[in-house]
Amino acid sequence: MHKQRSGYIRQSSMPAQRLGRRANTKIYMLRRVVFIIAIVLTLAFIGKTVLSFFSAEYVSLELSGNMHYTDLQIYDALGEQLQNIVTDSEEQTANYLKENLSYIKEARINKHVMKRLLTIEITERDPFAILRFDTTADASVDRNSSFFLVDNGGHVLKHIDKQEIGPLIPEQFREMVVIQTRVDEIPQVGDAIKRSEVILGLEVLKTALFRERELATQIKSIDASDSRKIKLQLDAFPVPVWLAADTIALGLHHIALFLKHRKTEVLKLIQDSSVEVEPYLDARFQDTVYLGGLVENE
Repeated sequence: MHKQRSGYIRQSSMPAQRLGRRANTKIYMLRRVVFIIAIVLTLAFIGKTVLSFFSAEYVSLELSGNMHYTDLQIYDALGEQLQNIVTDSEEQTANYLKENLSYIKEARINKHVMKRLLTIEITERDPFAILRFDTTADASVDRNSSFFLVDNGGHVLKHIDKQEIGPLIPEQFREMVVIQTRVDEIPQVGDAIKRSEVILGLEVLKTALFRERELATQIKSIDASDSRKIKLQLDAFPVPVWLAADTIALGLHHIALFLKHRKTEVLKLIQDSSVEVEPYLDARFQDTVYLGGLVENE
């Protein structure tokens, strides 16, 4: 009887032990949660103290790399948002500058807390071409066109007044190539133009500058609205030149050679021609350049 009673007692003590372990586990977890919360609150207090020490009221700004914008213009752009910008992450500050100042391509931000100094290293976009947007298919330069300055990636840097494109065109725009496109909606400064004819036109110009520098200096405008017949207008050459998107580099090379050796001859043929159809120089073929529009159809 004693053994049976003793065995019964040992079996009944096991649930009590399990309950004790569970209670200890809960207490341990509760202590950990309290400890973690205390750490978070402490770090938050320290962060708030540091940020208040790094208050915009006492922070100095140090700028570098800004060629287009003056220091004052950048300060004005920061404006009333300076307090938030100081306490935001470096990436947020950089994005804010890029969104509000179209010439800024990259901005590297460094915060020096003890010095209360915010340094901003700026990389600006370079003007590359003039983008002409025609609002109708038969638009004229004077009445239905808008002009924008863009970089080599099609990022709109500024709007150009029509008066600046007229006879008294400023020196800063005089040598720039005009990329033509037709749209219903005019872009905003800061937009990145993704239209295929704009990207293609810029690619033609970049290829010409890289491979045929002398020819590139003669290009006045590019119309790449038809990738099978890209039209180039050259300086001191009254004939439009045609290219194809799949043979840009080769076509530019053929044009450069053709004009170098036969430009005078071509100009004389055009002058002596009595055909009313507008002549053109076709460089879309791999092995030849074709002067069209000078022979009347019988």
